[in-house]
Amino acid sequence: MLARLIATSAAALALAAVAQPAAAQTRIAVGEQSGATLNAQSPKLADGSYYQCWVVEARGQPITIDLMSGFFDTFLVVGTGSDCGDSMTAIAADDDSGNNTNAQISGTFDVPRLLIRANAFNAGEGGNYWIKVTAGLPEVEERLGSMDALPQVTSEWGTETYVCAGAYRAMGELKQYVGRYGNVASIDYAARDRQVSGRLSTGEAGSADFMSSALALEALNGFIDDKPQNVASYLETVAACDRAYGFNPVTRYR
Repeated sequence: MLARLIATSAAALALAAVAQPAAAQTRIAVGEQSGATLNAQSPKLADGSYYQCWVVEARGQPITIDLMSGFFDTFLVVGTGSDCGDSMTAIAADDDSGNNTNAQISGTFDVPRLLIRANAFNAGEGGNYWIKVTAGLPEVEERLGSMDALPQVTSEWGTETYVCAGAYRAMGELKQYVGRYGNVASIDYAARDRQVSGRLSTGEAGSADFMSSALALEALNGFIDDKPQNVASYLETVAACDRAYGFNPVTRYR
């Protein structure tokens, strides 16, 4: 990785080797790149992972934030509050939307002071890293979020009876993958399937089975091909069906 190649000449690049105290916040401007180090002297989150806190004043313009390292799996969180610790109010988070295990978040953040948490994904990991803030959104394909914070999408499917029966049936295969989103794990989708399926006509029974397979495939391909929009589309279909049939709706976000 680029960050690892850069790190071989760390002395010449003068990366910050001394960790800052938990309350320290380093300013970074739009258009600036800076290096630092996560180590045993860095502040920790409740999960045991090291982090450092950066602050940018984006002034409502679109920006892209990159967190890069060849020494640890990066995890990037932006939000608001007084500190980047566990009490920070997160707006967006990303694990690996950058190349390899690098993280990237882009968007327009209408807050005067945006906190940036440069974090290691795993407890105890550390090393040199680079953080970069650039004006504008990526010029590559549109970023559609990550599995940690699913993007907002509009489902292509409606709320016809066979669609909703299929969406609930697909959950039997998908719940182990999507159970971490909102209240998914606490909902009995088999019971919802039975209630909705009772309204199916004879000709719609086969269509419900087809929809179940199609929706399960769509969501699973999202995990396989790293397309969080596919997972979001499936959960949005489930949520729309919940609302249409008077159920407590699924919440997509953790």
